[in-house]
Amino acid sequence: MAKKSVKKETTAKKNAPKKSSAKKKAAPKKNEIKKNTPKKNSATKQTKLETRKKGKLTVSQRERDEIDAVMDALWAFVGALKNSWENARPILLAGIFIGLIGVTFSGYGQELVGVEQSGIWYAITEDPDDLESSFDPVFNNRQYLEYSNGDEIRIEGKLTSIRYFGDIEDGLYPIPPDGLDPAVAPGDSYKILNPGDTNSLFPVLSENNSEMNINFASGLEFQRIHFNSTDLDAAVFTNVKFTDVLFSDYSFTDSFFIDCVFERVTFANVDFSKSVMSNVTFDAVLFNNVTMDSNRIENSNLDTFLVRSSTFTSVTFDKTKITGTKWSQSALREGIFQRSTMDVVIFRDLEVNNFYLIDSKINYNFDVPLTSTFDHTFIELGEAIVVVGGNVESEYAAGAHLYFGNAKVKLGGLAAGTAPTYGGWEPGSVTGQGFQKLNSGNLSVNLNYEYIYSDSKDVDITFWWNIAFDCIAILGLGILIYAIGGPSAMLGLFKFLSPFIMTGAFFVVMFLSMGQREFLILSQLMLVYFVPPFGKGTVVPLGIAGGVDPWAIAICTAFVDIAVGVFLTWNFDLAKKIPFIGSGINRIQIKGKAMLKDLPWLERASFVGIVVFVMFPFQGSGAVGGTILGRAIGLSPNRNLSAVAIGAISGSLILSASVVYGLGVLAILAPLQIAVTVMFIGLCLVIYYLYQHWEEIKLEDVSQTFGDVSQTLGLHKKGLIGAPINASVGALGTAGGTVLKVTGDTSRTVLGAVGKTGKNITKTTGDFFGSLAGSFADDKSDYADNTKPTELDSGVLVSMAEQNTKRRVVVTGGAGFIGSHLVDRLVKRDEEVVVLDNFSSGQIEFLENSIENITLIDIDLLNEDFAGYLEGAKIVYHLAANPEVQLGITKPEVMQEQNVDVTERVLEAMKLAGCENIVFTSTSTVYGDAEKIPTPETAELKPISAYGTSKLDAEKLIEKYCKENDFRGVSYRFANCVGPRSNHGVTFDFVNKLRKDNSNLEILGDGKQKKSYFHVEDCISGMLNMAPGELCEKGEMVALNVGSKDAIDVITLADQVCKAMKLDSVEYSFTGGVDGGRGWKGDVKFMRLDIKALMKHGWTPQYTSRRAIKETATWLHKNSE
Repeated sequence: MAKKSVKKETTAKKNAPKKSSAKKKAAPKKNEIKKNTPKKNSATKQTKLETRKKGKLTVSQRERDEIDAVMDALWAFVGALKNSWENARPILLAGIFIGLIGVTFSGYGQELVGVEQSGIWYAITEDPDDLESSFDPVFNNRQYLEYSNGDEIRIEGKLTSIRYFGDIEDGLYPIPPDGLDPAVAPGDSYKILNPGDTNSLFPVLSENNSEMNINFASGLEFQRIHFNSTDLDAAVFTNVKFTDVLFSDYSFTDSFFIDCVFERVTFANVDFSKSVMSNVTFDAVLFNNVTMDSNRIENSNLDTFLVRSSTFTSVTFDKTKITGTKWSQSALREGIFQRSTMDVVIFRDLEVNNFYLIDSKINYNFDVPLTSTFDHTFIELGEAIVVVGGNVESEYAAGAHLYFGNAKVKLGGLAAGTAPTYGGWEPGSVTGQGFQKLNSGNLSVNLNYEYIYSDSKDVDITFWWNIAFDCIAILGLGILIYAIGGPSAMLGLFKFLSPFIMTGAFFVVMFLSMGQREFLILSQLMLVYFVPPFGKGTVVPLGIAGGVDPWAIAICTAFVDIAVGVFLTWNFDLAKKIPFIGSGINRIQIKGKAMLKDLPWLERASFVGIVVFVMFPFQGSGAVGGTILGRAIGLSPNRNLSAVAIGAISGSLILSASVVYGLGVLAILAPLQIAVTVMFIGLCLVIYYLYQHWEEIKLEDVSQTFGDVSQTLGLHKKGLIGAPINASVGALGTAGGTVLKVTGDTSRTVLGAVGKTGKNITKTTGDFFGSLAGSFADDKSDYADNTKPTELDSGVLVSMAEQNTKRRVVVTGGAGFIGSHLVDRLVKRDEEVVVLDNFSSGQIEFLENSIENITLIDIDLLNEDFAGYLEGAKIVYHLAANPEVQLGITKPEVMQEQNVDVTERVLEAMKLAGCENIVFTSTSTVYGDAEKIPTPETAELKPISAYGTSKLDAEKLIEKYCKENDFRGVSYRFANCVGPRSNHGVTFDFVNKLRKDNSNLEILGDGKQKKSYFHVEDCISGMLNMAPGELCEKGEMVALNVGSKDAIDVITLADQVCKAMKLDSVEYSFTGGVDGGRGWKGDVKFMRLDIKALMKHGWTPQYTSRRAIKETATWLHKNSE
């Protein structure tokens, strides 16, 4: 432990010499306790070991017995292992060797190191590490380094996706009229397309009793229509779907297609000049003699796209994915293909001149001289892609393990043309200059690439391999158990593994009695059914929808229930031996047996109750819950297993029948289901009532003491098991997006986007999102250099994410410490986030992980209008405030303006914008010096600081607006929140002080302050645990405490900071404080919140105060260097 002496600084002159003298003394040795400690008015205090009152853990005799049982079992295992090593060493080593062989070759070893996710490669003549997919840095084409055309390899891996690309020329698109024959829809039905005109394309709008004819269509669907011979100008289509539609001799000049879907659509002799397609979807679309001039296609997905005799001039493709496409007798001129991909391509007589690829790739350009169309199946094994000739898509399901025994590396794309290293272009199917990179002179991009090819006859599944090696691994485990535990342990192992053996036999029967694809789908569905929260109500309809026999899926789900019931029934005694949990199960079972003995009718009712519980697909019901419930209330193993089996079989058959024969069966069974449900609930209430009034269950309390306060932690009378303490924390990810670089003459200092994104966008005029015409009319590039600040009605737009149709979430103060973590989590949840912040205390660097996915506005909420940014928002997280608590001592008016007045402006903006939900971040200081520790939400609100008063006043404002405007409000009263990006508070202060002087630390107050600290990850998970609509009704506001389960004093806090900074000898000194040892005027000396109300909603803090402080100090120390 670090050497520390604890001192108190005073202002009395008579004590000054003592203070000076004390500093010259050497630090006390480790564990040394001073005996000549002065009393009340001395400048020197006792050491930490004498003054600190540590939490006391009270453990009952029963808990001691449980702990002893665990240790006895551990030492018994160690003794058995030692005995086995001495007396049965060959058997032990054989078990280890056989087990390792099975585990390694069954794939588990590869899964542990993450290899299986990208495929397991075996090369005949090369190092497996060489078979890594990469792209040539010059030409952007795929290469398998160190491999040549014709090299033979073997690949094994897990199938992640499979898709067949068939004939792109035949039967996919509407057929134009031929002579007197009408236009017909694609397929075998040859349905005639109905004629359409402009009136049917654009409905007449009415306004003020007058009709308006404008070229605008939104939210419409057109099916089996032929639109012919029309010239349209400035037409707008938004969210329109076209299915089996033919446009012939048509003109769409200066038009917009936004969020539109085209399925099986033909454009013949169509002019799209100066038009924009944004976020459109193509699925089997034919361009025949189409003209595109000065167009923009962005954020779109073009699948099965056939281009014939068409010309693309000055067309920009941006963030567009083209898959399964053929270009024949067409031209690409003066255009850009940026941040886009073209996958699975055929080029036939395509002219390409001055067409540039920017951060884009053309993959799998096929050489098909004989058929000129596709006949390939693409199989993905993680990152690896294998091209298989022919159609094998229906033969393998996702998740299957495949083995390619004779795959080869092939060279493709040569028929399109070749770009020599010295520049220029040698034409093939692509003529002209070829595809080029921007600013690369005449250096064209090679379209040749390497790919892996396999014949369909060389593809095998590895299911039986895995089964065989799994059996070898189990055999090795059995030998190990026999060597360590002897015959009795083997009998227990057999009892444990019997359900698994039964499951294996069932899978063998399935495999022999059905097709491979159906077997794989059923196997996956059984696995899904086994994993919560999915149940019969999800798996059975999914299986039937996937083409699986309904009675087969019913039998399989029933078998899963029965297998689980067998496992839990036969191993129930093993569960009772688990420390702490087993003792509770034993006591419940004893009480249940006593009840059944005195009330025999209850056993019969319990049997029926378990049958119903397993039969009907309630959330939380099923074989697991039914088996545990039945055994716990005293049902014999056989009766319990019988009830589970009857319920499982009946439930699966009834559910399958209801799906097969329609809702009629459900309508007949609905009253019965309701009646049985009511009876079962009544039975449970009777059992619960009898149980509660039986002899009291005498479980000793396990409590932990914090000062004078006792808190129940473990097993107790009114609850079998206390809340678990977990140690896992979710990791936040990042995603790509659009960043607007803000430069120019603004009144703010927030300039530029975080990180080297390489994405600068030119000025966009207009309102918040820019007008429609202003957004698309200019032919601008994302790589232009003349960037300017975006003009808004108020504020400066720092970044803007791609827009979607979801209602947005607004975060005020989103660049601050807590706000930035909230924004990160919301982005990870795929929310559309708008952040309003003036960066007075926040930092743009805090949003580095999310800035490309949010809309960030630099705005002063106190003096600028911002209601427009709240329009369409489903919720406002109001975190904007002044966090400096001590500032309220000298400038209380700042707290009023920035914490109360801003809140009122936010509420008024919500009224104008029509937003009805607000989440407010309050503080524990609203309670002041609370009389009850831990402090519940119902405690008296008596703040003693200007900061606490301002937060309480803001809460009252929110409550008032909720009542008057039918808002929903949630106020989270935080304890002391710490974590990465923390930029104020005691931890932040201590780290900064120790960086300046690592031998002395001045602590405000008398050192007896004791408070709760919780991690920002727990803070965010608490805030997002439930939506306002789940916590309160309209017109209400609810307040909830958020904090940790414990509290620590300031000396412990300082210890954790020193430990994080790896400081061994720090001398503590105290200022003495004000008003009885407070750190400053208005400081709350003792604080720990009662968080039971929020925990009842399923939230539990993951960090203790010590761990939160230590990790925060570590982060601050590391990031301040």
